[in-house]
Amino acid sequence: MPNENYLDRLILKALRDDDDKALSHLFESQYNRLFRSGVKWGADSELVKESIQAVFQDLWQYRHSLGDIQSFEAYLKAALKRRIFKELTKEQKIKITDESELNEHVLSVPSYEEILIAQQTQSDVKQRLMILLEQLTPRQKEIVMLKYFEELSYTDIAERTSLQVETIYKILHEAIKRLKAILPPQ
Repeated sequence: MPNENYLDRLILKALRDDDDKALSHLFESQYNRLFRSGVKWGADSELVKESIQAVFQDLWQYRHSLGDIQSFEAYLKAALKRRIFKELTKEQKIKITDESELNEHVLSVPSYEEILIAQQTQSDVKQRLMILLEQLTPRQKEIVMLKYFEELSYTDIAERTSLQVETIYKILHEAIKRLKAILPPQ
């Protein structure tokens, strides 16, 4: 899509010009996608979170020496994949010489039973989540759905709901606090 390419070029230029808002924009717009990808690759959520942080730290640290980036989404996913697999190989003390070997080792195809179990687990989690969301006020539920299900930025949510960004932060904070109070301890 030409607009995405243009936006990526603008972000790259802004990063090279030391604009930390460009980094914040990238982080906010890409975090959920990166997180989902990392978990799909077989890493636990804490490792994925730490790896995403490290990728963005590296991006900022080396912003002046970045080559031409056509797609930040692809660039960041590749960087995250390398980072996660580097950490997994350290943890498992695996000697891997190239990426194809890495993919064979870490990205093994799940069995049919594993897929069914994962689907059932996902279905159960969704069902429990929907029950929990019903405990929120309509406005809290709307904001949670927009932020975490539709993955909108705070600015986009503000435009859609005609609320101030600060108000959205407060509503989301209260919703999360309420959900934590409802959730049984693990």
